[in-house]
Amino acid sequence: MFKTAIVVSFLLMVAGGAHAEVVGQFIDYRHGDVLLQGYLAYDNAVATLRPGVLVVHEWWGLNDYPKQRARQLAELGYVAFAADIYGKGVVATTPEEAGKLAGAFYANRELYAFQT
Repeated sequence: MFKTAIVVSFLLMVAGGAHAEVVGQFIDYRHGDVLLQGYLAYDNAVATLRPGVLVVHEWWGLNDYPKQRARQLAELGYVAFAADIYGKGVVATTPEEAGKLAGAFYANRELYAFQT
């Protein structure tokens, strides 16, 4: 009886370890000639349809913060996609650089309307 209890306890611990795992992956896509790279986050343990959330980055670009937010949404049961609106790998590191990126983006109405 004691051995059975130990085996059952072990199996429950192992089964508990096979719980949800948030997966994140980069997705390349294009708008015209511009290569963009978004970040998709989802729970790979869920096989059913789930609601999706689009995460749009701040003026800095697709840095760690929007990717972290996408992962947090995935932990809550959503499929989250953090979109890139500047271009693959384009991330500002200073407020001046961020202002230039955002200003150029907002000045182009067609691009702004399509990519947001």
